[in-house]
Amino acid sequence: MKRIYCFVLCAFFVFSAHFIPCSALSAHSAIVLDSASGRILYSHNAQQQMGMASTTKIITAITALENCDINSVATVSKNAYGVEGSSMYLGLGEKLTLEQLLYGLMLVSGNDAATAVAEHVSGSVEKFAELMNQTALKIGATNSSFTNPHGLSDEQHYTTAHDLAKITAYAMKNPKFREIVSTRTKNIPWKDHDYDRHLVNHNKLLSMYDGCIGVKTGFTKATGRCLVSAVERNGMTLICVTLRASDDWNDHMSLYDSTFKEYAPHKIKASGEVLTTAEVSNGSATQVELVTERDMIVPIQSNEEAQIKVKAVPFENLQAPIKKGDHLGYAIIELKGKKCGEYPLVANQSIELKKVFKNSASGTFSAQLKKVFFAWITCFY
Repeated sequence: MKRIYCFVLCAFFVFSAHFIPCSALSAHSAIVLDSASGRILYSHNAQQQMGMASTTKIITAITALENCDINSVATVSKNAYGVEGSSMYLGLGEKLTLEQLLYGLMLVSGNDAATAVAEHVSGSVEKFAELMNQTALKIGATNSSFTNPHGLSDEQHYTTAHDLAKITAYAMKNPKFREIVSTRTKNIPWKDHDYDRHLVNHNKLLSMYDGCIGVKTGFTKATGRCLVSAVERNGMTLICVTLRASDDWNDHMSLYDSTFKEYAPHKIKASGEVLTTAEVSNGSATQVELVTERDMIVPIQSNEEAQIKVKAVPFENLQAPIKKGDHLGYAIIELKGKKCGEYPLVANQSIELKKVFKNSASGTFSAQLKKVFFAWITCFY
């Protein structure tokens, strides 16, 4: 009887649509997301708001990269020098470029680097936190709140596995961010030392799992172990997030193994393909063609291809002028009537503002006629 039970249980694990039962994971919350389309390939408590420790630094880094010159030089303040927790051991008054600080932020999870970055970009940790929240809203991470750049525990500092995956997918599109988080070791100058800092990336998956290209570890007593990783394989880039996971390395590898077995990339539309037209006001043309910005590729299971539909959704009230390549809408990919991906649609041509011609000659003639009329009238008085 036990043998039959074990066989049935194993068969369930192999053929289940969820492919990894929640009980097989150590994570309280987990998600696997396709970076290109945003399709969720695995989810467990992924919408629950939780602390995320130093995985916070993913949004810290992309916020800094988008709002400050990477070659600008920062001076380490007393606040940055004295911050608690993990450190790249910055010296008080030490000067480093933003790029060097970002390596210390992402490889060795320096809380001192996080504070130095925040103060350099925005003048204070509080103002930088406001900028982080603006970045999150722009990305669509609406269930998150950030109060600091390093991830030290705060009741008002939280995210969800889904939001964190969205933020990571967005950040990985930035070449410099991608370069930093995929770097295994880096030497950084060290003030008052005869040798450089030798930074070793805390993300063991870079060497443990084939195709891993980032991104960030995290841990506090309050949050437990947190891990965000990205793997590029089989024409797909997948993002995996686990929060409060005692065995996070194995969680990620198991999730990736199962996902790559279950899903394969499927091209739905090619880059530059016209999907729809949209009305344009005040333009030299009344309509603009909307095309796919890049290949629309979505991971699907073997039986899903026939169930895919694409819906083009232009933005409302489009106004000229429009430049070719302007983002003017979305292509929504639906599977079994549910959204499973989203890609930007862009203008296929430029449309100038409609020119309004004034009949200046007619206006001049009318003015002259008035003068002649009044002169003629005065002759009778």
